[in-house]
Amino acid sequence: MPMLPRSQTAYSPPDQTGDGIASGVSGLSPADRLTARIQELEAELRELQHRAKNSLQLVISLLKLQAGRIRDPDARAAYEQTMVRIEALAILYRQLHESGAGTHVDLGRYVTALCEAVREGTPGALSRVPVTVNSDPIQIGLYEAMPLGLIIAELVTSCLHHAFPDDGWIRITVRQQGDSGRARLTVEDNGRALPAGFDTTAEDGLMLAEALAGQLGDTLSTDSDAAGTTASVSFPV
Repeated sequence: MPMLPRSQTAYSPPDQTGDGIASGVSGLSPADRLTARIQELEAELRELQHRAKNSLQLVISLLKLQAGRIRDPDARAAYEQTMVRIEALAILYRQLHESGAGTHVDLGRYVTALCEAVREGTPGALSRVPVTVNSDPIQIGLYEAMPLGLIIAELVTSCLHHAFPDDGWIRITVRQQGDSGRARLTVEDNGRALPAGFDTTAEDGLMLAEALAGQLGDTLSTDSDAAGTTASVSFPV
């Protein structure tokens, strides 16, 4: 059988473009190739979001299996707060996946679902304290929604653990700040005022909220008197 010269090969792989698009679409125009690549990346992003959602739900389910074994009150409180934080992220990824909107969610819908989850996860009579949400129509990106959602979870949890009167309430408002490219979140309640000289860094949850506010380019503002407590922070939109 004749042998191939050393300078030749028995097989030549099909030509591919530099961006990895198979030769089957090599006849497309550059604009069509770009559109196809964007669609491919969007599909990959949706798949990643779906996996993140499922992973967080699995973590929540595994933690719930251990709930009945926790007897120490401090450990129980830490467990419940951890569940709230994970749930805040799980709700975000679930809504991202459901909306199919890529990396943005409807902020009002997200905050409403988050507050309901925090309230339902609070033991005892405090779970019946009404939480109302009033938000401007705002679409917020994933990387702003994550710290903002955790801040809301911490603030609402703190409100629910105050001593509430029989007609207690928590109100959350989100308002655009003109053309500044920012909006402001305000969480207020009519519970017992914070003690004089209260240091937010002395409480782990509020210390976390302070740090997350810094990620959003602001500081957490708190004001408390006999009428209740108000906390607010601005964030980019």
